[in-house]
Amino acid sequence: MTSDVGWKFPFLNDGTREGFNVSAIDMFKSERLQALVREMIQNSLDAQDKTSDPVIVRFTLDTTSDLDDTGFDELARYFKAAHKLEHTQAGKSFYQRAIDQVADGHVTFLGVHDYNTRGLTGPTFDPPENPQSGPWLALVKGAGMTFKESSSALGSFGHGSRAPFAMSELRTLFYLSRIEHEGSLETRFQGKSILQSVPLTEVTGAPEWCVATGYFGIRTKCLPLTDGEVPRWAIQARPELDRDALSVGTSVYIPEPYGVEEEELLWAEVKLAVVANFYFAVLTNKLVVHLGEHERIDADSVAQAFDDVVETDLINILKPTDKVVERLESARTVRKKDLSGTLQLEDFGTINWYLRLDGVVGRHVGVARGNGMLITRAAEKLQRFPGLKPFDLFVCVSGDQGSELLRKLENPEHTEFAFDRISDMTERKSAEAAYYKFQSSVRSLLREHASIQIEEEVSVDDLDDWFRGDLGAGVDNEKGEPNRTLRIAFKKARSHRENRQTELTGDADTSGRGSNGGPGKHKSKGGTFPGDGSGSAKSALRTGLPVRNLRVVRTAPGSGVADVAFTPVDGTRKTLVLLRSGDSETERLEFRTEEEVAAGSAWRTSLEFTELSATARKHLRLVFHPADLDYAIEGRLEP
Repeated sequence: MTSDVGWKFPFLNDGTREGFNVSAIDMFKSERLQALVREMIQNSLDAQDKTSDPVIVRFTLDTTSDLDDTGFDELARYFKAAHKLEHTQAGKSFYQRAIDQVADGHVTFLGVHDYNTRGLTGPTFDPPENPQSGPWLALVKGAGMTFKESSSALGSFGHGSRAPFAMSELRTLFYLSRIEHEGSLETRFQGKSILQSVPLTEVTGAPEWCVATGYFGIRTKCLPLTDGEVPRWAIQARPELDRDALSVGTSVYIPEPYGVEEEELLWAEVKLAVVANFYFAVLTNKLVVHLGEHERIDADSVAQAFDDVVETDLINILKPTDKVVERLESARTVRKKDLSGTLQLEDFGTINWYLRLDGVVGRHVGVARGNGMLITRAAEKLQRFPGLKPFDLFVCVSGDQGSELLRKLENPEHTEFAFDRISDMTERKSAEAAYYKFQSSVRSLLREHASIQIEEEVSVDDLDDWFRGDLGAGVDNEKGEPNRTLRIAFKKARSHRENRQTELTGDADTSGRGSNGGPGKHKSKGGTFPGDGSGSAKSALRTGLPVRNLRVVRTAPGSGVADVAFTPVDGTRKTLVLLRSGDSETERLEFRTEEEVAAGSAWRTSLEFTELSATARKHLRLVFHPADLDYAIEGRLEP
């Protein structure tokens, strides 16, 4: 390298000293790899070149010992200066690990490469007398800058651009981009590291403090290396059909990534992130993903990729967080839909929807926009659905106007919508009105396909005096008199296919008035009016608190052995009860551990743990009566 090529952390110039903690990076630490995959693929989709072809994203893992061309020997001096200055244990540990990893003489890179994209275009220098903008400046040289090339773009290069830094144990990235520029091709390369302010006397000898962010490239004005100046290792690490012809697109290299000790598990984690967040994008041929050298996820294989990672024991090894488990439910809906279609809304555009009714617990709507990345499963005004049977709905707002509206409501992590993100009150009211039409259309769709069906209504005049009040405040006769007739509606018994949650027992007798419950396992208290008391009660009292994100997955079709995973509500309730769940009836399930089966032990209906934590997901394998696994199951923890 020439003397003008290397790392430069600009002078602080009496500005604000920056410490080790960077909130824009820390916010992604709980889901490092998930955040990386979401951010990188989102940026690639936003930069799509030919809309007739899918964007291709490749993930690779390489190691280099050419530390001179990466500048790590020089960067290590900044690590040492920061380690000497830092007082927190977390900061000191971080810098010591970074020093040790560079001293090892080898650096591992996780590479993320895209194709059929435009690359990081735009100027690389931003003079104050003539401010510039573009993808390169927003991503590489910006902080908190958003550059949006289309209404379907997910707000590229804003706060989310810090997600890849959370994945690097050195908080350092390298960007390689090939673009079409002024009628010819240009290759750009630059490194970026986010550390903390240190006295440069410890590094370069200059009597100045530096800012926390430094760049590898041409030190003068912190410019990128171009064309023949680009390090050979960066070009060779980008997979190409023709090694001598670098294609248009971008590669981001993440040195010393977290959690890559077992490469097979790394690709499984990436696959999990892809199917959880981009199932719809892959299915509709907007996206193709390659993992390492051997696996490809495309429209033809995404269903198998979902099954490989979610419907096998691998899901228990990966131990996804509650957020990921939630996202997987939307992917499951697209994978195993009962109904699907499109809506056309005026001033909103096209909406693609997928509805799942079979085997669903709860009522959820997952919302994506633009290129198909799932944003949230708890969207504004789409969280409560009284009068509907359990369902899971996925909608993707593909229309430009609707996508643009939702973009304005998104938080920086692209995980929720909030109207208070729009400061202008006039614009906010307009957004609320447009969004109201959207959520109304979604609710109308659900009423059409997920309403509880009424089989019979019976008028009971004898109870009129007991429920006089405001009952039946509607008008039901020619004189406009209030209707005070009490109607009892009997819900249609749904088939096993329509809803696995419900098991009806006993007969509904419209004339029965029982003073005693039926002869079932648990007798219910009798009614107010005496009578013959015919019927059946097969209901176990729901006690304790429900666990979060319960997953029960059979180890083989028809088997009674299942892997059970859940997140406790707190650490005080330690007795697990599993119940067969229905609309109105609940029955405790019998189960045993595999050890109890081998020992011939009796069936149990609860399992006590010595220790549970509300922050740690619990995984276990249990043996059930096989038929019980055909029903929806809920879990509760009792004191």
